[in-house]
Amino acid sequence: MRTYRLIILLFFAACKATTPTAPSSYSEDLSVHRPELNSAIDSVESEQEVVAQAYKPLDGHIKSELDSISRIAYQENKAGKYVDGYIINVYSGSSRDEANQTRNKMEEIFPELNPKVTYHQPNFRVKAGRFTNRLKANRVYQQVKEEFPRALLIPERFLQKYE
Repeated sequence: MRTYRLIILLFFAACKATTPTAPSSYSEDLSVHRPELNSAIDSVESEQEVVAQAYKPLDGHIKSELDSISRIAYQENKAGKYVDGYIINVYSGSSRDEANQTRNKMEEIFPELNPKVTYHQPNFRVKAGRFTNRLKANRVYQQVKEEFPRALLIPERFLQKYE
C-alpha cells in the first residue's frame, strides 16, 4: 500500500506544470546572408530568370560539376537521339559458350535481326532486332519463338540510328 502511494505521488510530481522561463536575450542579424532579390527583379524581365541568376554554385565545387553533367545529359535526351522500342531477348544465362552458340544459331536462321551478346553481371544475354512498332516486333517474335522457346519480347530504349 505504501509503494502504491509513493507511485501516485511520483506520478503527480512528474505531471506538475513547469513554469515558463524568461525569453533568451540571444539575437543575431542574418540579413547579411540573405540575397537581395528586389534589385534583381527590377532589372530582369521575369521571375524565372531571377531564380536562374540567383543560383550560382562556387567555382570548383562538386555541385557545379554535377550541374554541367546534368545539363549535358538533358541536352542529349532533348535532341531525341534515343527512342523507345522493343527487342527480342533470345538467351539469358551465366554461360558465355551457350550465349555464343545461341548467337551463331540466331545468325544462321535470322541474319537480318543482327543478334548481339551483351554481359550484365552475372548474366550473358543475346538480344536481337530493334523495333519501334509493337505489331512488327510481335510478328517477328512469334517466328523466333518457334526456334527459341525461351525468347522474350522486352521493351528497351535504344539509339535512333539503329532503327
